[in-house]
Amino acid sequence: MSQQSSFKMRPWVRVLLIASVTLNLIIVGMAVGAAWRFGGKEWDRPPKSVGTLMFRELSREDRRHLRDRAEREHGDFRARRYEDAHAVADALRQVPFDPERLRGLLEAQSQRRETFQQDVQRLWIARVTEMSDGQRADYAERLEEGLMRRKDHHHGDRRHD
Repeated sequence: MSQQSSFKMRPWVRVLLIASVTLNLIIVGMAVGAAWRFGGKEWDRPPKSVGTLMFRELSREDRRHLRDRAEREHGDFRARRYEDAHAVADALRQVPFDPERLRGLLEAQSQRRETFQQDVQRLWIARVTEMSDGQRADYAERLEEGLMRRKDHHHGDRRHD
């Protein structure tokens, strides 16, 4: 004897259930993605370079100006990174493998990075030179605070000001 259930789910309940499950999956996906990207112990990450901190502690306008000038002089460096990575991958796949080709690619990439870094340094020094004494002192203070924040995080010490 089989009994058939007379319970029928109403269409709006089904839509609500699907929407709820979808929303939950989106939230879980965002949480997992954030944990994957930003997670981990702070002390497991390498400290930021001094150059990165020097750039980060500039005003938003100064950062934009430096970035725009660097891109005008060197092109889109983000696109260049992808091109460089593809060129290296192609050289690694080459049969027969040509280590001299790979060495040449890496040397050219290194030279471009060095030239780029020197030009950004030149632009940064020009900007710092334009600052008033007070602006430079404020900037130096922000730079030191940024270094100390990073040091405190790196060693797990949290200041309680």
